[in-house]
Amino acid sequence: MRLTMLGLATVLAAAACLAQEAPELVLRNPHYFVVVGDGQAAPTITMECRSFFSQTAGMTVRVTDPAGKERLATTVLVGQSLTRQIPGEPADLYLVSAEMGSNGVIFACDRPWAVYAGGRIGVGSNGAVPEMYLYVPEQTARFTLRVSAVSPNEGGRVTLHSPDGAEALVMDGEFDTEEAEEVEVPPGLRGRAWSLTWAQPQTVAAHLEDINVFIDGDLTPLLWINREWAEQFGETLWQRHQAALAEEAAQ
Repeated sequence: MRLTMLGLATVLAAAACLAQEAPELVLRNPHYFVVVGDGQAAPTITMECRSFFSQTAGMTVRVTDPAGKERLATTVLVGQSLTRQIPGEPADLYLVSAEMGSNGVIFACDRPWAVYAGGRIGVGSNGAVPEMYLYVPEQTARFTLRVSAVSPNEGGRVTLHSPDGAEALVMDGEFDTEEAEEVEVPPGLRGRAWSLTWAQPQTVAAHLEDINVFIDGDLTPLLWINREWAEQFGETLWQRHQAALAEEAAQ
């Protein structure tokens, strides 16, 4: 019994160490977040405005529901944070926008959430980023990963992992000019969560800073911080994304 308890303590200590080593997700420049509600209790969001290079612009936060109704609009000053339950009747989905110029945002929520990896910014970070997960639908035969890092001597190593844990793509460099790579998705690996990791570049003498990662293709460009969330809600959001595109095309 003593050896069993000792082994268990070792495992728990190792898990705690890994949890402490997981980097904080700090996203720089304006970003969008999708929050999945349960329709029963309104989610509570926490957002911090992190200063970069003495930028003084505060952060404008807006929350809308699926009908486009604004549920929350407020400002968070640089260096401060906001914790607020989203007002109104609980919804099943919310869009949260953070506009803060060149500053950063740290986002958290008591419900499953993802960050939008499309648009002008993609996912823009200024340092280490935790592993994030992308749901690839059954219909998706290929998608594209784009990386840019326009600041001098800054770049990174972005690795895409397939659901079986294998490296599907590695993009490493300074990325002064945006680079794009197409990813082929084998049939057996569709309808599952892929993942992305960030690291210091190995092919150039640059720092892991000011890097933007974009996802394009026949999928919903959302990155989740939890694999289970990607697998549980990815298909639903993909179907809603398709419906929205079809409605937009019909107008």
